[in-house]
Amino acid sequence: MSDPRDPIEITYQLLKFIDENGGASRWDLTKILGNTRQVNHWIDGFLLKDKFIAKITNENVNYYRITDNGRLLLNLVKNGNVMRSIFRLSGKRLRRY
Repeated sequence: MSDPRDPIEITYQLLKFIDENGGASRWDLTKILGNTRQVNHWIDGFLLKDKFIAKITNENVNYYRITDNGRLLLNLVKNGNVMRSIFRLSGKRLRRY
């Protein structure tokens, strides 16, 4: 069994793939995430919901394109330290590690 992946790394892999390829099909994203349950969680429950990507339907096939907000997030997750710092600051007080 493989080690769990960091959510920041997963976000980076997804957005980078979509950005570099000018879009991605649901199947492309399933290959990155491993199964359709994870696709539903990451794509429908996070990236689409928060408008980091947009869904385009063409001939009954869904394609996903990165939005301006998605490019901003991609730039932030390129440096994982920035996102980890934001997570630490996001509570009522600075979390101690």
